[in-house]
Amino acid sequence: MPEPINRKPVRPPRPAASRPGINRFLFLVVIAMAAGYLFSSVFRTAFRDRTPVYREFDVMNTYAALTIPAESGAGTLTPTELADVAETVIRRVDTLMSPFGDLSDIRRLNETPAGVWIQVDPMTWTVVMESLRWHRLSGGAFDPTIGPIKALFRFGREDAVEWPSDAALDEARSRVGAEHLMYDREGMRLAWKRDGMRLDLGAIAKGFAADAAADALQARGVRNALVNIGGELRVLGEKPGSPSTPWRAGIKHPRREDILERLDLKDAAVATSGDYERYFMYNGVRYEHIIDPRTGLPLTDGPASVTVVHPTSCLAADALATTMCVLGPEDGEAFLRDQALGLFAQGVRVVMLLTRDDGGVDRIEFTVRDGEVDVTRDRHD
Repeated sequence: MPEPINRKPVRPPRPAASRPGINRFLFLVVIAMAAGYLFSSVFRTAFRDRTPVYREFDVMNTYAALTIPAESGAGTLTPTELADVAETVIRRVDTLMSPFGDLSDIRRLNETPAGVWIQVDPMTWTVVMESLRWHRLSGGAFDPTIGPIKALFRFGREDAVEWPSDAALDEARSRVGAEHLMYDREGMRLAWKRDGMRLDLGAIAKGFAADAAADALQARGVRNALVNIGGELRVLGEKPGSPSTPWRAGIKHPRREDILERLDLKDAAVATSGDYERYFMYNGVRYEHIIDPRTGLPLTDGPASVTVVHPTSCLAADALATTMCVLGPEDGEAFLRDQALGLFAQGVRVVMLLTRDDGGVDRIEFTVRDGEVDVTRDRHD
């Protein structure tokens, strides 16, 4: 038999030699990249511009002012970036609720024939629904549909050129009434029941814009800031410092330039309505820019000013200031008592100023607390 052939055992191929140097290099690269990203993030946060910001700009047919302290309590955004956020929100409200402009929901609604539905932005929807709620609660003293009557008068001028005719006033009054505005909650749609109606959110939109801007700041970690839109204020926290101090605001004398009363504010909202800025004179009579929906005429003998301090909502303060101007001291007090346990359960403060023939001012303060309304009266020269 042939001898078996001696063969060397065949070894399986050896795996490729590992390269510890390369692997270690890749590991170090990854670590370096992660460390660099972390360091750059910490560096940006530590050395971001913390300069406090005070910014003014024109909007909503008035001015706006934003105060963002360096110690605003914000997270990753600088005070300048936070001011940009707040300004963007305010301009968005103006775009949607101005009576003019291609993107205005109010312009589109006012130009739409009766019975035709239009869909509006959620912001617009919120303000319109709040306006209708205030109309119901105030018994019609607050009415967002007084646009046709306002258009007849030249507010902001020192003197009116002429008084509207009785026929023009009657015709305008026939096109006023919040009950003629239809709404579809599911689709956020609005429509008029009759032609020629005009929605005017001037008595509530600035307050809403101040709230919306403040809410946007809070959502980004801001604890201290002030938003001012034409005198409608929403304050967050206090003014940072050692120690911190309240934000300061003032109630102006309605016939002089001096400040009649100072307000110390923390986490609150303030709104003022009156006859000392927008009015006109006709036949020696001073007419406010506020329309009384019950008469269809501008106010002549209402309060010279009403300032409302609300704990949470500038929209509510704005609407209440207008309502109290229309209602006056007696009916206004009755309204506050009716709503003390509902609308104003969180508390509210109302300072009403009435001018006297001798040039002095009568001051009435209503304070709602725990379902009760306290009233104090005093006089100023």
